[in-house]
Amino acid sequence: MKNNTNYKIAIISNVLFEPYLQKYIKSFFVKSKQPDILFISCYDLHQCHSDLKDVNMVVVYMNFELLCQNISKDVFLKKYDYYYVLSEYERKCRELYLLIKQQINIPIIWFGFEDYFCNQSYICGYIPAFDGLVDRLNLKLIEILRDDIFVDFKKLIAKVGISKAYDHKGKYRWNAPYSKELICVVAEEIHKQYLISLGSTPKCLVVDCDNVLWGGIIEQDGIEGIQIASDGLGRPFQDFQRFLLELFFRGVILAVCSKNDETEVLKIFREHTGMLLKEEHISCFKCNWDNKPENIKAIANELNIGLDSMVFVDDSIFEIESVKSVLPEVRTVLYNRDSIYQDLSCFNLKSNVSINTVMERTTTYKTNAMREKLKSTSKSFSDYISSLNMNIDIHKTCLQELSRVAELTQRTNKFTNGTRYTLEQLKTKFNDENYQLYTVCLSDKFSNLGIVGAIGIYGKTVDLFSLSCRALGRNVEYSMLDYLLQRKTSDVLYTSTTKNQAIKDFFCSNKYKIVELQWNVE
Repeated sequence: MKNNTNYKIAIISNVLFEPYLQKYIKSFFVKSKQPDILFISCYDLHQCHSDLKDVNMVVVYMNFELLCQNISKDVFLKKYDYYYVLSEYERKCRELYLLIKQQINIPIIWFGFEDYFCNQSYICGYIPAFDGLVDRLNLKLIEILRDDIFVDFKKLIAKVGISKAYDHKGKYRWNAPYSKELICVVAEEIHKQYLISLGSTPKCLVVDCDNVLWGGIIEQDGIEGIQIASDGLGRPFQDFQRFLLELFFRGVILAVCSKNDETEVLKIFREHTGMLLKEEHISCFKCNWDNKPENIKAIANELNIGLDSMVFVDDSIFEIESVKSVLPEVRTVLYNRDSIYQDLSCFNLKSNVSINTVMERTTTYKTNAMREKLKSTSKSFSDYISSLNMNIDIHKTCLQELSRVAELTQRTNKFTNGTRYTLEQLKTKFNDENYQLYTVCLSDKFSNLGIVGAIGIYGKTVDLFSLSCRALGRNVEYSMLDYLLQRKTSDVLYTSTTKNQAIKDFFCSNKYKIVELQWNVE
């Protein structure tokens, strides 16, 4: 974590992206938190140790045409064996990657190679350039990057269009081959990866049912009349459900809010053969005739998440405006078949989420109703805690738990000291003999909640304290505090997330010294 410094992005390349890239990157960040942009030629990398020392993000783009200027002649004349050429360029990529990793311990965002510059299509048609060498090299690059980030540059070009992606004047005058339209898309992707690295994303998606999850209205058409299928009028709705499953498997909480009888909705989830979404994927159902803002507030309370962590999708303008008016913190999206996926790009999700963690989280939310019922029938809070039969396990973090701990530090906004760590940074902490990293696991009579907390200690300083909202209200934080006191900690680092004042008060009330930090993030 950088204290009182601007966020710094290093761009390493063998071509120029100016004068547009810096301007566009800054346009995606809020004005008060503009990042510093550092451009480094890949040829000068050996002399740039000090420049890379304090950066927060490294972006790499190597232009294939410039890197392999003789490739057409070499392949055509068969000067080199094809696989030799592939292995040589793979070796160059690996050497550059290792050179960068020797200087930093943060994730690298590497934009893949593209071969659209090749003009052979004019004479040979659209067959793979260089026998598909670039695509095979990109696959090798994905293997090299491992836990780092590979961005498909060819898809970004496709988004703009090949004819609009290049600037021939810039290429021959300044070694700047790409158009400002493409560079804007590149800047947007860099900002997207920035948000993903911070875990800055909504947590929950609340969806309506009629004409959103399926075509038609249950009350009018019945279960036999609604449309969900792999073809015909039902295909858009099944495709949308497939997208919702993608969100679910990447850690998004799914909830249903619909003006319908719950028994009818559940019958469709359980019995309709066209349904891809199942009851097990939905953490909370609010299917009744109450107003939707009240139902959404009830969902937030049941899941113990903030309204500003929620996105609501409905096909009714009336319902959308109603939620906007009453719950302005909730992001609203009017369902439209052709724009819905772009409208949900507000989610910034990692690709390596553990499915076990997702299922544990969903089970926890689904069993919360049983916990609330137990709480309401208990004579006191202490009786409720006792009746839960909780098992709190705090142990030294295992290597296989690092990914979940990293996710926890990035997703938790309430009961956290504000420390955010990437997986790469946690691996460095894990291997530091002076750093103590602990995992907190929780189970009770209703379910296994899995990993719900993390603690990091440097000497007498609490560097990391993070407890999932799923575990709040059960005194788990006091077990974590006892663990810290046993290790004679006395002060705690604290960075405001705008939502974590409670943890500052918690440590103050237990006579900890608060060391406040500032980190310029959105």
